[in-house]
This record gives sequence, structure tokens and C-alpha cells, in this order.
Amino acid sequence: MADSEQSYLRDVQYRFPDRLKARSILHNRYGRGDWFAWLSSNIPLPLGGVIADVGCGAGSFWANAPQSVPSNLRLRLFDISQGMVDAARASIGAMQRWHDVEVSVADVAALPLADASADTTIAIHMLYHLADPASGLKEMARVTREDGVVAVVLNPAGTMAELSALARAPFGDADPRPEPLSSEQGMVLMRGEFASVDVVRYNDELRVTDPVDLLGYLGSLPIADKPGVMEKLAAAVEDAFRRSDGVFTINKASELLIGRR
Repeated sequence: MADSEQSYLRDVQYRFPDRLKARSILHNRYGRGDWFAWLSSNIPLPLGGVIADVGCGAGSFWANAPQSVPSNLRLRLFDISQGMVDAARASIGAMQRWHDVEVSVADVAALPLADASADTTIAIHMLYHLADPASGLKEMARVTREDGVVAVVLNPAGTMAELSALARAPFGDADPRPEPLSSEQGMVLMRGEFASVDVVRYNDELRVTDPVDLLGYLGSLPIADKPGVMEKLAAAVEDAFRRSDGVFTINKASELLIGRR
């Protein structure tokens, strides 16, 4: 990860969980509602296993894991943001469900784990933040046992296109945001690192009825830090709801890529 991007993610975008929370409202309020159950049912989480969660954020996966997930897992959680690490430690500790938890600040380029020490390593919507995602995958493979798995979640190209169009509105036809690493591109990288890669797809449709929630999502994006952009985003949201009779529909998908050696 380039130093400038790492600094922005650590010190601005993900310094605290607030921006992630603003984005999660849209998914939690208007989506299928089974995201964490779906994830936990498709990611191998063996009894008593060591699970490395890279880019853990505020620990939402573990705070929302269904009771079917074994409570004797040994959790090793990492994020580049001290604020996220503090939030994850607090939320998971308050649950008193997980009893072997270590949460620490770390870069995926240098995880503080021994070779082959994790049964499962996960990276949920994280890999596209890396300047060199192939090196990130190699590091996650290093810390994972030979018979273990590395599970990565990415979005297919074009997902939530309706939302992306709104985010572009203040800039005309130009899109100031670089295209994130897609699940299709991630699959190519995964196949370069693992002998087999399975794909499980999650489809959803968000029918947003409150413009405040939609604007809250857009306002959490890096583009909203630019002067004058929030006012233009608010106008774009108002226009979108007017044209859609009060229900703004967003089609979304995510893909879980499970790599095995």
C-alpha cells in the first residue's frame, strides 16, 4: 500500500468507525438482512481454529456472527487504524462471547503471525484498498496453514452502479474515483496464489426510501471531503428521489472467493 493512501485510510477515512457505520445503515436497513449469517455459513470456521481477520474494521463480523459460529475460535484481528482496533476490541469484549481474542494494529504487508499459524484467514471488502493486492494475498497465504483457506470478499464490476452514478453527479461525466479491484480481478490474483478457488455469490437489492440515508452513505465517501461536493450530492439525491417516485433502487452483489492450496 502506498504511504499516502495508507495514511489517508488510517488517519481520515477509517480513523474512526463513523464512516463505515454511515455506509452500513444503507445495507442493514434496506438489504436482505442476512449478510453475516451468509458469510459465516460459507467461510470455514473450524472448532477451536485460529482465525485471522485482516482489515477487521470495528469487528462487525464478530459482533454480528450468529450463534452457529463456534465460540471457542481463537480470533486474531488486524487493522491499520488504531481507532478501528479500539472499536473492535470494545465491541467484541462487551459481548463476552469470544474468550481468546487479540486485536492489534498491523499492515497486511507484514502481519504479526508466524508462518502457517491460522486455519482460516479472511479479508472482507479490504483487498481493493491495497496498492499491491497480490502481495497482500501472498502474505495472507503465508500465515495460513497448508490445509487452511484464505477467504476474500470483493464486489463484481458494476455493482451498485446506481449509487456510483449519484457519486459522479457533482463531477459531470468524469469519475474522480479510481475503479476498485473487482471480484473478477481478484479471482485472477487468487488463482495465481492458490491451487483452487471457489466462488460464492451474494445478490441483493436495496430499495431506499429515505434520502437522508442515501446522502449519509455518499457523505461518508472520500469524494465528499472536497469543497462544495456535499451540496451537489444533496441536489443529486433530491433529484433522484423525485424521478424515482420516492424509492431509489440499488442493485448490489458481492462474491466470496475461497482459496485453497
